[in-house]
Amino acid sequence: MASTGTNASERDATSGSGEQRARRVVDWAVPILLGLYGLALGFGGAALAVAADRTVIAKLVAEGTIQSDVFTDATLVDVSFATARWSGVGLVVTGLLAWAGAIAFVAHRRRERSREAGTGPDPTYTWTDAVAGGVVTAVASFLLPFAPMLGGFAGGYLHRNERTSATRVGALSGVLSILPLAVALAFVTAGVAVGALRVDAVGVALLVTGVVLVSLLFTALLSGGFGALGGYLGGQLRDRDADEPDEFADEHEEGDFDDERPGHEESTAD
Repeated sequence: MASTGTNASERDATSGSGEQRARRVVDWAVPILLGLYGLALGFGGAALAVAADRTVIAKLVAEGTIQSDVFTDATLVDVSFATARWSGVGLVVTGLLAWAGAIAFVAHRRRERSREAGTGPDPTYTWTDAVAGGVVTAVASFLLPFAPMLGGFAGGYLHRNERTSATRVGALSGVLSILPLAVALAFVTAGVAVGALRVDAVGVALLVTGVVLVSLLFTALLSGGFGALGGYLGGQLRDRDADEPDEFADEHEEGDFDDERPGHEESTAD
């Protein structure tokens, strides 16, 4: 019986140390990836905003590279210039928000570690695991079609707090992963709307705004749904791993019982 308690304690200690190692990886990986992501978007957006030139756009329109069945060539130049300029600004803002998110994540993890040390209520790790899953989704989206499911799976498997479900963490990771896209598209839409309003194309501005809003809502639902599914699967695998018995426990117990037999002591004495 003592051996059984010892084996359970060893499994708990191993599980706890494994979780601590995983969280240490998350602590440095998430801020670094967010920082690199923000840096790339910031430089790209600044380059686009500076390179947006009305003369170059007019030349592209004259050559037929940029075409439209709605606007004349002159109005198309105005709309394209406003869209390019606002898109560049939007990428810069998205990059800055990524940096702000990295700083906020570090501050949030610091508060969680203080709670782990006993200076506050126990942390739930909900947002930590959701952000980690969202970063996995953002990275995997360049390679995999079902990246939200993979990110949700990562967040759900990492989540080991019974107060919040792994499915919820996966759904949050899916929604968080589209925030950069939402911010960037908001500025692109603003550029199109501003350019259209300058040429009195109110209907075009309203149509583009409506299409973008509906598309973002559909994307959020789709990403959140796949993230929730991945979080559920990750949570199930986590629970199965946690409940899996130690295959060597019985062997250890049998060895302990053999050691306690009187005959064993006599043979040792001989």
